[in-house]
Amino acid sequence: MGSRQNLSNIVENFLLDFLPLNTSVPAFRQTQRVLDDAFTPEQSTSAHLYISFGAHRIRIGVLDAQRNKFVALEDYEAERPATVEQAITALQDLSSATPLLQERKWQQIRVGVKNQQFTLIPETLFDLNAREEYLKLNAVVEPEVELVHHHEHPRLELVNVFTVPTVLQSWLTTQFQGSPMEFVHQTSALMEGFLHMAERSSRPQLYVYVDKNYVTLVVLQGLKLEFCNSFYFTTAEDFIYYVLFVLQEKKMNPDQDKVMVWGELLLDSVLHEMLRRYIRHVQFGKKPTGAGFSYRFETLFNHRNFDLYSLHFCD
Repeated sequence: MGSRQNLSNIVENFLLDFLPLNTSVPAFRQTQRVLDDAFTPEQSTSAHLYISFGAHRIRIGVLDAQRNKFVALEDYEAERPATVEQAITALQDLSSATPLLQERKWQQIRVGVKNQQFTLIPETLFDLNAREEYLKLNAVVEPEVELVHHHEHPRLELVNVFTVPTVLQSWLTTQFQGSPMEFVHQTSALMEGFLHMAERSSRPQLYVYVDKNYVTLVVLQGLKLEFCNSFYFTTAEDFIYYVLFVLQEKKMNPDQDKVMVWGELLLDSVLHEMLRRYIRHVQFGKKPTGAGFSYRFETLFNHRNFDLYSLHFCD
């Protein structure tokens, strides 16, 4: 009898980790979850649903539109390296496990896609019919598995052209049929979020967003974008190389200029120690201004989830 009970517990834990029956698909384990006491998923018609999608992490956020306040967040991280296709399968499996994805009608849905399939075009040069050609300058476009999108940034006077996996878009539009839905690139969310945090200064400012094996670097001078790119890295040495390279290219001084950092970075991490070794003024960023946060979010690090929160500013 005891062995049967143990087996039952094992199966229950297995399902809680959202591991599909196909063991080739990595488990996506919940690492963060907050929910405001005053919000229930049934209030979705007066709320915005934000989804940050990447091969290794899926995050879901909810903003109460009437109060302009974030009221829910769930974070799921792959326990081992995953492909985009496996992450889409994990998201589909989550739709039967979390109430936030079971509600079909939302006032607004915005999906942030993480990949390196993007390019920035000055708005004066942008031609809707040439989107794929723009993108081919920086990336290999596969029309059979991905769709080309764009997002306009009026304040920066540029357009972000990027791709969305066809299967992801098809499933989401079917899952939330009838709800207004928009796709943006992670860099679009970051740029808009950083604009909200930008200090008025004659000096350029470097903003760093750290993700698993990726670092996105954005340089703003006032409301003018000086640099934006995402780099893949495997070692701390690679990571700091890209940061120092951008500082040098933009004629910034690592002993004088402040560097703001957000993302998956901890105070005692190797990456943070590397930053502090080469840059004198390193500061963790805060939650973006322009939206409120339920008191439940006080348990989360302020510098995490910035790209998810900043989807709110991609109007």
